[in-house]
Amino acid sequence: MSAKRKWTERLRIGLSITLSCYVGAYLFLYAVKDQQTNRYRSAILPNNFKYSFAQKSEELHFKTPQTGLLNALLFKVPKAKGVVCFWKGNGGTLANWGTMAPTFLQFGYDVLMTDYRQHGKSKGPISLANFYSDAQTVYDSLKHRYPEAEIVLCGYSLGGRVAAHLASTNRPKFTLLIDPASAGGDFSDRLTDILYYPFPSVNGFVFPTEEDVQEAPSPVIVVSTDNPNSTAYTLKSYLGSKDQFVALPGSTHETILTHSQTTQLIRNLLSNH
Repeated sequence: MSAKRKWTERLRIGLSITLSCYVGAYLFLYAVKDQQTNRYRSAILPNNFKYSFAQKSEELHFKTPQTGLLNALLFKVPKAKGVVCFWKGNGGTLANWGTMAPTFLQFGYDVLMTDYRQHGKSKGPISLANFYSDAQTVYDSLKHRYPEAEIVLCGYSLGGRVAAHLASTNRPKFTLLIDPASAGGDFSDRLTDILYYPFPSVNGFVFPTEEDVQEAPSPVIVVSTDNPNSTAYTLKSYLGSKDQFVALPGSTHETILTHSQTTQLIRNLLSNH
């Protein structure tokens, strides 16, 4: 066999192996697509669990589309100026996230916090569509209690993704996104979608936050670490003239929510709006 034929045969075998690996990897990822929901599960609380906080609160339950049942806490202050609809990060439950309520209560706003499906007492199947429809159900319930112009959206991490989508389809007073990111970060999710285009997506949780902030009719404020490669930082280029971007040097995803500059920003926003 000539050297040229040997090279051609090796190339053919190499391409066949590469194609087989490519197709095999795609089929595997597509087969386990539904298991991605494991990233969005958290601790479960018994139905009779009693929350205990120093601040006054009302426990609420929301029936949502696709057999969802959400558990929420509404913290109240006298003569509230409005309400902060706060969407928490992935993991934990209202039993610990409720400690964030004073961050907003001290500035004269009620606070509503909600557990996602399969977090705490909340129940139902998890999907990207359910994240969004559940959030809309909760938001609509607030509009029966408060004028929409008195509703402030705020989300941290995964909650920033949820809040951004709500902002795109509603008209809150403003929306504060604190280092928004999905549970596993979605760089790898988007990379695999590009890699396997035009095959059906192997990812069920690619949050279109860039499009959401562009479509939001009310002001959006993004608080980010100073990492230019983070999801939050890249949102800077999608914000409009009505919006605001704040990068906090030295902060991390874990510390940014309780960072002193974040608290000061919240004070300024709630005092001036």
